[in-house]
Amino acid sequence: MPHRGAVLVLCLAQFVDVLGVTIAVVGLPEIGAGLGGSGAATQWVVSGYALLFGGFLVPAGRIGDRFGHRRVFLGGVLAFTAASLAAGLATSLLMVIVARASQGLAAAFVVPSAFSLVLKLTAEGGERVKAVGWWTATAAAGGAAGFLFGGVLVQAFGWRSMFLLNVPICVLVLVLAPRLPAADPAGGRRREPLDLPGALLVTGGLLAGIAGVTGLARPVTLPVAVILLVAFVFVERRAANPLVPGRLVGSPQFDSALVVAFALTFATTPASVVATAFFQTTNHLPPGLTGVLFAPFSVGVVLGSAAGVRLLDRLGRRFTAAAGFGGVVLGLVLGTLAVHTGSTALFAVSLGICGIGLGAASVAATHAGTAVVEERDHGIASGLLNTAPQLGSALGTAVIGAVALSAVPPDLALGMLVTTAVAVAGTAATFGLRATPQTSRQAY
Repeated sequence: MPHRGAVLVLCLAQFVDVLGVTIAVVGLPEIGAGLGGSGAATQWVVSGYALLFGGFLVPAGRIGDRFGHRRVFLGGVLAFTAASLAAGLATSLLMVIVARASQGLAAAFVVPSAFSLVLKLTAEGGERVKAVGWWTATAAAGGAAGFLFGGVLVQAFGWRSMFLLNVPICVLVLVLAPRLPAADPAGGRRREPLDLPGALLVTGGLLAGIAGVTGLARPVTLPVAVILLVAFVFVERRAANPLVPGRLVGSPQFDSALVVAFALTFATTPASVVATAFFQTTNHLPPGLTGVLFAPFSVGVVLGSAAGVRLLDRLGRRFTAAAGFGGVVLGLVLGTLAVHTGSTALFAVSLGICGIGLGAASVAATHAGTAVVEERDHGIASGLLNTAPQLGSALGTAVIGAVALSAVPPDLALGMLVTTAVAVAGTAATFGLRATPQTSRQAY
């Protein structure tokens, strides 16, 4: 791969951004104890990041298409660095929440532009499949590794280290930025006006939707989300230069890829939340050991992504995604048995199997989604492909919280059964993916 170094830099930036979604979960009790916040208030250290990250991915992707992905990427990394430093040095819970929300906003601009640059740097065929595999592995591993890093860092160095860790990594990304293309013109798309009404409606709708499923004024925010998103569809149909082109969402393969990405995180993220409750609340394990028990998940995602790259050439997208879902279902079934038996070791093994399945299916979905996208739409496509799993995570966590974790005591077995059912249902979406990408084996 001629631009391997540049692709690795972009994947590293994405790893840090996705890591930010989960790294604070294990450290919430310590943040609350250190700054005097209640459990409900400290939850916004996590939710604030997810809210801004998921809410702005779509318009941020189109902004990158119009103004240049390299410029937007570097600006986002700078903003993320500053927000990480502010979170690590914060003296009040409010300052941490604001800094974390700023991190999420910056990450929303980094990720779509980074992925667009990955696509720009790689040729169709085996080279791009391999790059997509790296990208998917770092994305899924970042989310999974957040639990591991968060637990270990909090126990060893305190909660501030979770945020300060980002600063040297982001500085490294900026130092290595010269490896990126000097310019990335977006063709005629840059001269077209930005669909501001569409951007405002979809951002407002996603923000309200994510806020609603995370519990913020749910009777108000969820109806507002529906109204804004319906209005967005109405406006887009009549816009001269729509934010989300009809040629993109009208593709059955692209739409199926979005559903697969959504279903994968709807099943696996709540399972991670249940696992955290099982390790810490049921089995009374410390944060550091809880983080270590998530290591099989992180390793599994990397191995599954590597296997997915290989399987794409042999089985095609559809069967690779289906096989990945099969691994997720198997892992969730074992996790359910672990809850019934109280076995910490079995739950750790189940997380590893889930990670393998998640990695393989994610590679297939991402490759399928990008295979039907024109270069001028890379940014918006990346925004959508990254928004789908964010919404899956948020909605899945909300559902599990409502049906399982809100009970006294929490019904963890029910939570695992619900996630298993979602994974089984999500397998149906894989049939919308074209069976064979016909990649070239020589790239491996």
